Parts: sequence; structure tokens; C-alpha cells
Amino acid sequence: MHAPVHTLPGERTARTSRRTGAMWDADALAAVWDSQRDVVGERVTVIEQATRALAEDRLDADLRDRAQRAAHMLAGSLGMFGFGGASTATGEIESALSRPTPGCAAGLSALLADVRRDIA
Repeated sequence: MHAPVHTLPGERTARTSRRTGAMWDADALAAVWDSQRDVVGERVTVIEQATRALAEDRLDADLRDRAQRAAHMLAGSLGMFGFGGASTATGEIESALSRPTPGCAAGLSALLADVRRDIA
């Protein structure tokens, strides 16, 4: 039998602290994700606009830069929220937007569909 663990008011044992901390982290992460859904959606929309413009051979440097930045930010944040597939896809989108050609628009659209499906 183990000796009882005595704690001062406000203290927790290491085991309790880790368990409660993990639950709090998951809840906190879920709350942050909920607060960021609109931002994520806006970034996906910028990439979609750039993809459409690229397919129509009218992608300008400003929209390309905004879409590439959006993809970069999504790659990091989606990974943090546990969307590994979407993070990888947005990383590929970021890379493709560094040297875009009208021929890669279909591939970008497919990657965006994967992202949307993953985060839904």
C-alpha cells in the first residue's frame, strides 16, 4: 500500500496535474480552433481566388503573394490543430505558388478540395 500523498491547498500531485493539464490543453485547443475557423476559411478563399485566376491565366503578383502567404500560414496552423493532411496539402500549395503555371491550377484545386474535406 502506498503512503497517502499530502498536498497543500491549491497543489496537485504530478499525476493529477498531467492528466488535468492534458484535458485542459485539448479543450483550449478546441476553443482556439473554433475562434480561428473564419480566418482559416478566409485564407482558403484567397487560395481559391488565386487558383481560379491562375486557371484563367490572369493571376497577378499581388494575389499570388497573398495566396502563397495564406498557404504558408495555413500549413503551420493546420498542423498545430492536428490536421496533418491539410497541413501537408497547403505546404504543397505554397510551393506550387512560388512558380505557378496555368497547368498546375487543376492540381491546386484538388489539394484545396482535400484541405476543405479535412477541416470540415
